[in-house]
Amino acid sequence: MQADLDRSVRRRQDSSDRQIMSPPAQLPDDLIHYSILSRLPFRLLLRLAPVCKAWRHLILHDPVFARVQTQCPSPASGVLARFHKGRIEVLTPGSTSAAVAPPDASLSFLPVVDAHRQYLRLCSTTSGLILITTGSTFWVVNPATRAFRDVPYAGEGAFRASLAYDPATAHQESYHLVVPARQNLELWRFWIFSFSSLSRGWRASWATVRMPPYSYVHPKALYLGGLSYWLCDRDDVLWYNYGADAAGKLPPPPHGKKRPSSLLDGGGYMEGNGELVAWHGRIGMVSASAAMLAVWALSSPPSGSASPPARWEMVHQRSWDEIPGMAPPVSRFLWSVVPAGVDVGAEGVLGPAVRIGYRQRGCVGGGDNENAWRREVLRYDMRTDATTTVAELFGREKHDDFVVFGYHSSMAPLY
Repeated sequence: MQADLDRSVRRRQDSSDRQIMSPPAQLPDDLIHYSILSRLPFRLLLRLAPVCKAWRHLILHDPVFARVQTQCPSPASGVLARFHKGRIEVLTPGSTSAAVAPPDASLSFLPVVDAHRQYLRLCSTTSGLILITTGSTFWVVNPATRAFRDVPYAGEGAFRASLAYDPATAHQESYHLVVPARQNLELWRFWIFSFSSLSRGWRASWATVRMPPYSYVHPKALYLGGLSYWLCDRDDVLWYNYGADAAGKLPPPPHGKKRPSSLLDGGGYMEGNGELVAWHGRIGMVSASAAMLAVWALSSPPSGSASPPARWEMVHQRSWDEIPGMAPPVSRFLWSVVPAGVDVGAEGVLGPAVRIGYRQRGCVGGGDNENAWRREVLRYDMRTDATTTVAELFGREKHDDFVVFGYHSSMAPLY
């Protein structure tokens, strides 16, 4: 009997020892490197690089990892921001914003005279890079890594420039700048700057587009899938394909609306009531009227096509009264819109920036009352209609270059 008891105790001890000594489960290196680490902001990755030699090589010297991190924005590496008077201002609150914010928000490393910094203007953003200009010089900048390239420019329409950058081919063709410029009353042509292993410099495109007389191409270009897009004043869309040297114009979404008058500005078109966005791998257009907010998306282009499709699909429509937390009717001036969610689970989220005007009372010196302008950046979930105020900004300037963009802290290289 005692022998059986001893054997039972030894079996339990052996079983316990085996459980304690069994090796812990380990995640594959590829999963850690390319699915976890790649979704972190660059500044946090720099802090993780000294963990071991393998991580140091991966983070600082592996071009494949840099490419994956550039192409994998996530809530941990993306924020809403604006470019104002030569500075990048992070608007999204939270503990992650400090890690995502560029180490030098004023971009003091750029060779720009301090007196001219306030005149720097944001043209476009893609893959964590920003394109800014003073009108005579472009700077392609990665704010996270402090890398930049300067490009002199002597043409017109600098503020409409598009930055074409594909991380997958950056080692061969680092980037291209595309500037639509008016040739005459109706004809538009494109100027292209290429920075690649084979060529560097400006050239005139053979592609031309005819536009209605006195038509206007808005700044804030978008780049997606090898094509640059610009919104025009009649809600049609100008596009240019660098690889095929082809260009054209897409019709506006078939909403058949007439733009409402602005109650605040005493008539005329509502400012900023149309905005292009790039999300879900497609080009979208957000349209704001006095009555409603509508979101349209361009159908996916066929494989190998040089031109995008011309078919728009309405993916969202809401009356302002159905969206809680939105501004009162007189203040619904859509200034800027960007995707506020940068991962798969939040692609239905938009970050609209609304300008709200109000009369400031009690001016210093007893002078007449002056207008002060309030800007409100909202996070709007199209699935639940929930809104959250991200930031409130005040200023005397009516046209305050209030362009909100999604900033991604990336390792995008500039060769």
